Amino acid sequence: MPAQHSQRISLELPPDVEFLPSATAAAENAARVFGLDDTGALRLSLAVEEFFAYLCRFAGREEPLRMTLSQGGAFTRAAFRFRAGEVSLRALNFAASVDLCAEGESCSQEAELGLLVASRTTDRCSLEASGADVYVLTAEVDRQYPEAEPLTTPRELSGPISIPDTEHASPGEGQLRHAALLAAGRYPARSCPASFFRPGRFADMVASGQYRALLAQDAAGRPAGLLCWRQSGPRAVVFSGPYVFDDSPGRPLARETARLLTERFLATVARSEVVCAFSERPTADVPEGWFESLGVLTLRGGAEEAPGEQEALFRHLREDAGGAVWASPDLAPFLERQYGLLAFPRDILRAEPAHEKLLPAHSLLATSYDRRRGLALLKPLLDGRDFQANLAAHVRAIAEQAEEAGVAHGPDLLLHLDLSEPWQAARYPAIAACGFAPRLILPHAGVSDLLVCQHVPADC
Repeated sequence: MPAQHSQRISLELPPDVEFLPSATAAAENAARVFGLDDTGALRLSLAVEEFFAYLCRFAGREEPLRMTLSQGGAFTRAAFRFRAGEVSLRALNFAASVDLCAEGESCSQEAELGLLVASRTTDRCSLEASGADVYVLTAEVDRQYPEAEPLTTPRELSGPISIPDTEHASPGEGQLRHAALLAAGRYPARSCPASFFRPGRFADMVASGQYRALLAQDAAGRPAGLLCWRQSGPRAVVFSGPYVFDDSPGRPLARETARLLTERFLATVARSEVVCAFSERPTADVPEGWFESLGVLTLRGGAEEAPGEQEALFRHLREDAGGAVWASPDLAPFLERQYGLLAFPRDILRAEPAHEKLLPAHSLLATSYDRRRGLALLKPLLDGRDFQANLAAHVRAIAEQAEEAGVAHGPDLLLHLDLSEPWQAARYPAIAACGFAPRLILPHAGVSDLLVCQHVPADC
């Protein structure tokens, strides 16, 4: 049954541990209604328990904690909105188990280890600022989907190729599952969303609106190609594909299928308010001349792939009115050069580093790690005096996990900086000191443009 992303429950609870059973019971019950199994519901309930107990100790007490439980299609989310003058959530760091109670530091073990448990029992945790001293802390638990074997049997399609009208309805669940497995069997993992290998998850993500998808079919009604996309920030979409399933000698229908998918995709998103479309993982079947290059990432590949280059592409859908971005002095030359090459009108403002004594002790980084692709993505969430040490600990922890997983060439580490945030841009010297170098700009991919930095191993 398709997930319904509009389902949500909101509660306002006093920041008092006496109300903790109410919070956990609501989380467990809502999770089951939203499609999690018993294990998933208990995992979310445990995260809510630890978050609520922590916030009762450290959040402001002048207003209630607002908890929202929502259906995310392929996951269930618990979000807490709270007010605090200073917040330390270092236990949510991917590398927290390495340095949570570093030598010489006092550590509120009971509170912070509770957060560490919450971060390890959920699939994602994140923090967003929502105004002066107001934060939103979220935890997500995914529904469980079985992995499926990608389809690699050769297929010969018959023309003509067509794309059914999807203006008012997405392709069917069975068609989406079939197309995802065909794509996973024909393209390297670095070119595919992770959900292609769990096709039920991909179908639910489309049904809930997390992804939009176009499916091409041949004269016999069989899947001929696929292209999918999602929102990235308020003014951009990021796409994956096109994926073409013609294995006939010479692939005579491949070019036409890719053209039809790309043309329909651009026509669809051009009717929205977005300014541009981009892709960090376009396939080799993207029609020539339809997009411009943002730059190239050199990826060493996951456990199942050889190293290779991955080009990022973009296309403006309407005139770029320009904007302002922040940069530290040593980052500004790269941005000036890239913006000049891309003809993006931007005012580059100087980001001054914060006085270390005025910063909280601990920083927070969001981490996502795709083990199949051997790719980790880091995003700064909170600044702190330990920012450089924390980032270096993440690099080590991810390398250790990749080694344990048998990633022969080592992990690929990317870091996204939101250039609308002066403090993030000001941290570039610390980021460079940890081995990261700027590679490309993703226009309008966040609140403003995102800078993609790639970790360059010492042996490269």
